[in-house]
Amino acid sequence: MADARSPRQKRGRDARRDDSPPRRRPPPKQIVDRTTECPFLLRVFCKRDGHNKIEHYTPTTVPDCEELQLYTWPDCSLRELTDLVKHALSDARRPRCRLSFAVVYPDKKGQTAMKEVGLIWSTNTARSAPEAERKTLRDLRFQTGDFIDCAIHFPKINGPGGQYVGPWGQLEP
Repeated sequence: MADARSPRQKRGRDARRDDSPPRRRPPPKQIVDRTTECPFLLRVFCKRDGHNKIEHYTPTTVPDCEELQLYTWPDCSLRELTDLVKHALSDARRPRCRLSFAVVYPDKKGQTAMKEVGLIWSTNTARSAPEAERKTLRDLRFQTGDFIDCAIHFPKINGPGGQYVGPWGQLEP
């Protein structure tokens, strides 16, 4: 029995029905001209050794910890945000320090929600930036009025001879 398909027709997952809509390309990244566009206020709440509890964020109150008021643009990356926090807080400049970022926002039901979005090392030692460092506030769907919660994690010096214990328990030189 002869194959009824024409030789030009694709088979398998590359095949597309004639009535299916064409595939959409992702929207192009919007370029922000920082010389003409006005920055917005970003409220960052920093806490050492862990994130603030979600119960501390209510419509009328915020956590009573270190608050940074930064002005930035929607194309601000987590690496740039790390540098801004390091400029404001001397503790974040310590070697082998890690900053964990979370976005605090109201969900669809009106309740406060928190989502961790990235873990960035305070010193940029990598040759190529990890994926988390390249995330921008726009990529995180950050909106004006949302908060950033920043947890500053310090290295533990519990190893023999005062060595640093890494984030996964291994000894570091």
